Amino acid sequence: MELSVGKLAAKFGISRSTLLYYESISLLKPSARNEAGYRLYSEADVERLSKIMIFKEAGVPLAEISNLLNAANLEVTALLLKRLGELNKEIEGIKKQQNIIIKLLENSIVYKNIKTIDEGAWLAILNSAGIKKETAQEWHSQFEKHSPMQHQNLLESLGFDECEISQQREHYRNKL
Repeated sequence: MELSVGKLAAKFGISRSTLLYYESISLLKPSARNEAGYRLYSEADVERLSKIMIFKEAGVPLAEISNLLNAANLEVTALLLKRLGELNKEIEGIKKQQNIIIKLLENSIVYKNIKTIDEGAWLAILNSAGIKKETAQEWHSQFEKHSPMQHQNLLESLGFDECEISQQREHYRNKL
């Protein structure tokens, strides 16, 4: 089985130019060319591209992917652990940003002046900020874990009664 550039690109949902770029940086070279000079990719090439896509999805820079593809298992493990450490640092930074935003919201004039906000309006605000339901639930869980009293205040401002707040907080504590 040999695939053309277009068919291989379609199989992986990437552009033809991406494959040509990978060739230009020696990340993926076609195994053969036909009589007309068109690139042909073998099953081994498809497997290599599959690995490239997995590493790329994991956030590994293209420059390091080549090393991973040519490395021994121990080296691959070391490079992946390095990437995991980088991700952990990024996550820590994002969590710090979340805490700063929470503190800014707590101290903002708008937050202090809001006695209650309609739950639907709150969900619309989250939605317009690009926050999906699953992300909002994770956010609530983390809010409950790190700032339970502020989470209580937020739920009160959303108009939940004591019973609903108790249920919500218990729900988010159990998700942790």
